[in-house]
Amino acid sequence: MNSGGRALFCLAAGLLAAPLSRASDATLRPATAEAWQTLSVGLYSDAFDQFTAAGPTREAQLGLAIAQLNRPPVTPASVDEAQHALTELAAGNDPTSHAARYFLGRLQQLHPMAPDPRAAAAEYERLVATGADDAWCRLALIKLAILRLTVLRAPGPLPAQLAAVEPLLARTADIATQHDLHLVISEARMNHEIYDAITLGHLQAALASTAATDTTRADLLIQVARVATLLGNPALAREHYQLFLRDYPQERRAFTVGEALAHLGGAFPP
Repeated sequence: MNSGGRALFCLAAGLLAAPLSRASDATLRPATAEAWQTLSVGLYSDAFDQFTAAGPTREAQLGLAIAQLNRPPVTPASVDEAQHALTELAAGNDPTSHAARYFLGRLQQLHPMAPDPRAAAAEYERLVATGADDAWCRLALIKLAILRLTVLRAPGPLPAQLAAVEPLLARTADIATQHDLHLVISEARMNHEIYDAITLGHLQAALASTAATDTTRADLLIQVARVATLLGNPALAREHYQLFLRDYPQERRAFTVGEALAHLGGAFPP
């Protein structure tokens, strides 16, 4: 697959990863429901035809634009046409316009010919700035955080760059989105080997909002314990290692966690 094909694949995956049905249930019409399903399984040409047949509703126009972004052959002209349609839809202030704004950001971020992360961040920021705090704003907020922690970091030393993302947490009241932001921020800090109280706080906040059935809970228990150990807090580390062993006794890391627990405060065996 050439680089253009890879870019197209990423674009399709990124667009279809958004929860279209969940976020748009209030606006979907029966005529477009089948088209959204067709789109979700990657039958872009079929979805394009179905959205066309559904009539000139805003929901159908949104689906039509997304299908066109993915329907081969993808050309500069077809992308420009879809982008123009999304721009017109984004001019309102309803769930459909918010969805269109979100997909404009995704298109800029994963553009098959000329990706522009700065333009993508601007679209996400415009959406978050509406204050709607709906599903599309929350998705945009996560994408905005990732961009600001990677390719669009603030000027200055690394601690300041990472701290500049913290205010995003206050821009949503949604616990699940805050959870994801804590995860994104803590991972960025650990990738830079910053194991401090701020990193620990983000890990603990993410863990506190993680369901018992969530597969990431086991990872978070270990991460909190390891960072607590590095910060000289063996009591906190012990608590989380014990929780891991209690809840995941058959997990593949159980032996290693048991060894870490047994050697808290001492040298870990080679």
